[in-house]
Amino acid sequence: MTLAEFPGITPHLTVPDTEAAVRFYRAAFGADELVRNVAPDGRVMHCELLLDGGRLLLHDEFPESGALGPAALGGSPVTLHRYVADVDAAYAAALAAGATGTQPPADTFWGDRYAQLTDPAGHRWSLATQREDLSPDELRARADDWSGGSAPLAS
Repeated sequence: MTLAEFPGITPHLTVPDTEAAVRFYRAAFGADELVRNVAPDGRVMHCELLLDGGRLLLHDEFPESGALGPAALGGSPVTLHRYVADVDAAYAAALAAGATGTQPPADTFWGDRYAQLTDPAGHRWSLATQREDLSPDELRARADDWSGGSAPLAS
């Protein structure tokens, strides 16, 4: 593997059923499977998907090694974020593929149309389409208005 193949941060997700997760990521997000390695017991040790020009890595749960997915852990504090051309269409496609909507698409103070969902494996995702390109001062003013002045942004 090369840096060109894996620029930036590459999410590596533990899922209870890699085959089901691959079907979901294909249907919901248009992912393409690149490679899969299977352990002698049939569990997937490594699966690589191409998603939005980057890699998404998956593997089955291996409880004996401490590799558990969000459902086994009672949820996840991590949210994976994707910018998409049409957040409403992407959200609808994810729901149709089996995701659970947690925040339907809405316009936000920071200038995006934004939504959140949970995939069938329990991983949280946010989707956004940029609607406005705000300056730092405009963003700060909107954040202050939205929060009543109690949520300052870093300068």
